[in-house]
Amino acid sequence: MNSVASPAIEEAPEYRLEYDNPAYKSQEYDERRWSIQSWFERTAWKTLYGSRYGRAPDEPSPSPHLWEDPLLRQIYLLDIASFITAERTSMQAVSGMIGLAPDEPTQIHLSTQVLDEARHYEVFCRRLADFGITPEKRQQLERQVTTRAMRNFYDLILEQVDKRDFIGASLAQNITMEGMAYPIYRYEIRYWSRFDPSLSRIIRGAFADEAHHVGFGEAVVRSQLKGLSVEKRNQMVDLLHDMQGLMTEVFEQVIKHYIGLYQEAANNHMDLIGDLEIFPGQTMATLSEEQQARQLLKEIKHEQAARLKHIGVEYACA
Repeated sequence: MNSVASPAIEEAPEYRLEYDNPAYKSQEYDERRWSIQSWFERTAWKTLYGSRYGRAPDEPSPSPHLWEDPLLRQIYLLDIASFITAERTSMQAVSGMIGLAPDEPTQIHLSTQVLDEARHYEVFCRRLADFGITPEKRQQLERQVTTRAMRNFYDLILEQVDKRDFIGASLAQNITMEGMAYPIYRYEIRYWSRFDPSLSRIIRGAFADEAHHVGFGEAVVRSQLKGLSVEKRNQMVDLLHDMQGLMTEVFEQVIKHYIGLYQEAANNHMDLIGDLEIFPGQTMATLSEEQQARQLLKEIKHEQAARLKHIGVEYACA
């Protein structure tokens, strides 16, 4: 007996799922872009797929120079220690911002950002451990690399959280701090690519997250700035002025205390890294370490000025 296929039953409109309906009373940015689902698609399944602590499980061995050259090893460890201090500050700041967020989607995104910052902190701590650095020695390196200006910079970010100033904290953390990390990590990916490609991959994973955090910072601050009083806007400009001054001081102190070490280490391995394009059209052999540091600071300020203009804050980055 031949069966007769049943005619397709058209689903009644009232029984259809409306996948585009908003889930929250959100601000003027796309809640789906900053959701936990988006975090899974962006990070858990793409950026980090097949990785372990941000690196390939079968990673190539770093250059023997990192064991044989004490000076190169020293700046390698100091660089990672500086990443750790920044990521720990970000983890602490963002976790405190969750309770200050103005709405549910902002709280949800900041929860994913805490996961990102905690992961960054973890992978850099893990990398030092991979090189035989004990937790006690790591903390010693962190203290060594944290200059006075850097400590003040971190404290100013955390101060905005302590004051329960969500806009100030967002401007300090997601615009200034994350915006500063964005060019620095881009630079560091290139810098260590010949000595330790796996470290470059680890940094690249953090870089992808920081770019996302900056994008969210722009969206949320732009939304929150609407309707602010002139007095509050002036407070934001004052905060930016203080942060930029400290940021410049951070670079000046690094140049004063560490640039000679970096230059000597680079000189010892110019045969390996001399042709490395550290900035577009400029190689390691053509730029001194101090010139590189000043060029990096210039890029940070240029990108920050463009970012502030985009969110509607009138501030000229010197």
